[in-house]
Amino acid sequence: MMAASYFWWNVFFLVIGTITIRGSIIAISQRVRITDRTKQLFSFIPSAILPAFIAPAVFFHQGQTGWLFNKERLFILILASVLCYYSKSTLATILFGLVSLFVLTQL
Repeated sequence: MMAASYFWWNVFFLVIGTITIRGSIIAISQRVRITDRTKQLFSFIPSAILPAFIAPAVFFHQGQTGWLFNKERLFILILASVLCYYSKSTLATILFGLVSLFVLTQL
Protein backbone atom coordinates (compact mmCIF):
# COMPACT_ATOMS: atom_id res chain seq x y z
CA MET A 1 0.00 0.00 0.00
CA MET A 2 1.41 3.35 -0.96
CA ALA A 3 1.27 6.43 1.22
CA ALA A 4 -1.39 8.99 0.38
CA SER A 5 1.13 11.80 -0.10
CA TYR A 6 3.16 9.68 -2.53
CA PHE A 7 0.00 8.93 -4.52
CA TRP A 8 -1.04 12.57 -4.74
CA TRP A 9 2.45 13.71 -5.76
CA ASN A 10 2.34 11.17 -8.59
CA VAL A 11 -1.08 12.40 -9.65
CA PHE A 12 0.16 16.00 -9.55
CA PHE A 13 3.20 15.29 -11.75
CA LEU A 14 1.10 13.27 -14.20
CA VAL A 15 -1.35 16.17 -14.50
CA ILE A 16 1.51 18.64 -15.08
CA GLY A 17 3.03 16.33 -17.71
CA THR A 18 -0.28 15.87 -19.51
CA ILE A 19 -1.01 19.60 -19.55
CA THR A 20 2.52 20.35 -20.77
CA ILE A 21 2.37 17.85 -23.63
CA ARG A 22 -1.11 18.85 -24.78
CA GLY A 23 -0.45 22.55 -24.31
CA SER A 24 2.75 22.43 -26.34
CA ILE A 25 0.96 20.71 -29.21
CA ILE A 26 -1.80 23.33 -29.14
CA ALA A 27 0.77 26.14 -28.95
CA ILE A 28 2.74 25.00 -32.01
CA SER A 29 -0.28 23.88 -34.04
CA GLN A 30 -0.62 27.31 -35.68
CA ARG A 31 2.98 27.27 -36.95
CA VAL A 32 3.19 23.70 -38.23
CA ARG A 33 1.47 22.64 -41.45
CA ILE A 34 0.37 19.02 -41.72
CA THR A 35 0.16 17.64 -45.23
CA ASP A 36 -2.81 15.67 -46.49
CA ARG A 37 -0.66 12.53 -46.66
CA THR A 38 0.28 12.91 -42.99
CA LYS A 39 -3.36 13.42 -42.03
CA GLN A 40 -4.22 10.24 -43.92
CA LEU A 41 -1.49 8.33 -42.07
CA PHE A 42 -2.71 9.68 -38.72
CA SER A 43 -6.20 8.42 -39.51
CA PHE A 44 -4.92 4.83 -39.25
CA ILE A 45 -3.64 5.21 -35.68
CA PRO A 46 -6.95 4.41 -33.88
CA SER A 47 -7.47 1.26 -35.93
CA ALA A 48 -3.92 0.16 -35.11
CA ILE A 49 -4.22 0.86 -31.38
CA LEU A 50 -7.56 -0.88 -30.88
CA PRO A 51 -6.22 -4.41 -31.57
CA ALA A 52 -3.31 -3.67 -29.24
CA PHE A 53 -5.82 -3.21 -26.42
CA ILE A 54 -8.11 -6.07 -27.37
CA ALA A 55 -5.65 -8.85 -28.26
CA PRO A 56 -3.97 -9.22 -24.84
CA ALA A 57 -7.33 -9.13 -23.06
CA VAL A 58 -8.71 -11.86 -25.31
CA PHE A 59 -5.79 -14.15 -26.07
CA PHE A 60 -3.67 -13.93 -22.90
CA HIS A 61 -6.50 -14.24 -20.41
CA GLN A 62 -6.87 -17.37 -18.32
CA GLY A 63 -10.56 -18.08 -18.72
CA GLN A 64 -13.09 -19.35 -16.20
CA THR A 65 -15.59 -21.22 -18.35
CA GLY A 66 -14.55 -24.83 -18.82
CA TRP A 67 -17.17 -25.75 -21.41
CA LEU A 68 -15.70 -23.10 -23.75
CA PHE A 69 -12.17 -24.41 -23.09
CA ASN A 70 -11.43 -21.26 -21.05
CA LYS A 71 -11.81 -19.07 -24.17
CA GLU A 72 -15.04 -17.25 -23.33
CA ARG A 73 -13.58 -13.89 -24.35
CA LEU A 74 -12.68 -15.21 -27.80
CA PHE A 75 -16.19 -16.62 -28.19
CA ILE A 76 -17.74 -13.29 -27.19
CA LEU A 77 -15.35 -11.39 -29.48
CA ILE A 78 -16.52 -13.46 -32.44
CA LEU A 79 -20.19 -12.97 -31.56
CA ALA A 80 -19.72 -9.24 -30.96
CA SER A 81 -17.91 -8.90 -34.30
CA VAL A 82 -20.85 -10.51 -36.09
CA LEU A 83 -23.27 -8.22 -34.24
CA CYS A 84 -21.16 -5.18 -35.12
CA TYR A 85 -21.06 -6.16 -38.78
CA TYR A 86 -24.83 -6.43 -39.04
CA SER A 87 -25.94 -3.66 -36.65
CA LYS A 88 -23.22 -1.06 -37.39
CA SER A 89 -23.71 0.15 -33.82
CA THR A 90 -20.71 0.58 -31.54
CA LEU A 91 -22.88 1.03 -28.46
CA ALA A 92 -24.85 -2.16 -29.12
CA THR A 93 -21.62 -4.10 -29.68
CA ILE A 94 -20.03 -2.86 -26.45
CA LEU A 95 -23.15 -3.51 -24.40
CA PHE A 96 -23.55 -6.98 -25.91
CA GLY A 97 -19.92 -7.81 -25.16
CA LEU A 98 -20.03 -6.62 -21.57
CA VAL A 99 -23.36 -8.24 -20.73
CA SER A 100 -22.53 -11.54 -22.41
CA LEU A 101 -19.13 -11.74 -20.70
CA PHE A 102 -20.79 -11.13 -17.35
CA VAL A 103 -23.46 -13.76 -18.04
CA LEU A 104 -20.96 -16.38 -19.28
CA THR A 105 -18.62 -15.93 -16.31
CA GLN A 106 -21.48 -16.14 -13.82
CA LEU A 107 -22.84 -19.47 -15.13
